[in-house]
Amino acid sequence: MTFDSLSRIFLKTSLWFILIMWIFFFDIKEVNLSRQVNYDLSPVSVAKVKKVSKVSTNNKIIKVSKIDKRKFLLKLVIASLHHKHYSALNIQDYNKLCSYYPWWCNIIDIDSSFDYQKKVYYTALTIYLASFVNKYLPSLKKELFYIKIQPEKLWRRWYAGHHSIILNVKKWMWYDQFFQVLTHEMGHIVDLWVLVWHSHFKSKNFTEFGRVVFSDDDPSLKFYSLSWKSEKIKKADSFASDFVSWYWLTDPFEDFAESFNMYINHNWVFRQMALESNILRQKYNFIAKIFKWNYINSDKNFDYKYWFRPWDSTIFSLIQQ
Repeated sequence: MTFDSLSRIFLKTSLWFILIMWIFFFDIKEVNLSRQVNYDLSPVSVAKVKKVSKVSTNNKIIKVSKIDKRKFLLKLVIASLHHKHYSALNIQDYNKLCSYYPWWCNIIDIDSSFDYQKKVYYTALTIYLASFVNKYLPSLKKELFYIKIQPEKLWRRWYAGHHSIILNVKKWMWYDQFFQVLTHEMGHIVDLWVLVWHSHFKSKNFTEFGRVVFSDDDPSLKFYSLSWKSEKIKKADSFASDFVSWYWLTDPFEDFAESFNMYINHNWVFRQMALESNILRQKYNFIAKIFKWNYINSDKNFDYKYWFRPWDSTIFSLIQQ
C-alpha cells in the first residue's frame, strides 16, 4: 500500500471521526434571541402587523395593539426582576394589566395581605410565564384552572395540584426566585395535564402515587424512561450527571419539573450540563422541541463548573448573589 493510499484512508477516517464527534457533542441547537440581558424577555419576535383589540376603561372604548400590551407587560416584568421599587409604578397599573390580560387575571388569586407592589409584580410575572408556555402549548388555557399566590404557610412551600398551582411565598423571596418556583410548578402542570394522550391502554410502570393514570402513549413517559424504570425506581445505570439537580431523587415528576425550569430560565447552564451526559442531552432536546428551541433566560453569566448540580434549580438566583 502506497503512502498516498494511506494518506487518503487516514483523511477519510479523520473526517468520519470529526463528523461523529460533532453529532454526539453538539446535538443541541443554540438559539439567537432578539435581546439578551439578565433575562431575555423577548423569546418571540414581535409581529410586524399589529393586531388591535378593544379594551373598556371607564366606559370608554380604546384600541390597544398586541405590541403595546406586550411592552406594558415587559415593563412590569423587567422592573420586578431588577427589584425596582413600586413607587415608580402607576396606581392603575394592576387594573390596566388585567384589562389587557383578563383571561389570566381571572385565574390568578392574589392574597389581599400583599402590598400593591407585590400584587402587580406577582401578577405580571405569572402572566408572562403563562403566556410564553401557552404560545407553544395552547391547551394550557384549558388545563390550568387556578393559581393561588399567598404568604408562606407552615405546612408547605408550593405545589401543583389538580389543574392548579399554589405558591406560598416567603417574605424574603426575590422576584426572580418566585419566577423560577412558578416555572417549576408550571412544569408539573405541563407534564401531568398538558402533555397527555388518551389511549385506552395504561402504563403500569409509571403511576401517579400508585394510581394507574398514564396512557401508554403519553409523551411524558418517553422523558421518564430516560432515567427511570418506574415511578419510584431509577435505572441502575443512571448517574447524577444525567440530572439537572439533586432534587431529581424524589421521582420522575420532579425530574421533569426541574428540567423544565432549567430549560426556560437557565438555558445555557442546561446546555453545559447536557454536554456531560447523553441522557441529559435527550432531556434537553425533549423540552426544546416543545418550545421550538425558544426560552426566556440563557443565564450565560453563570460561572459554571464541570459536573456542577444544585440541590434545587430554583435557588440559582441565590447561588449567583
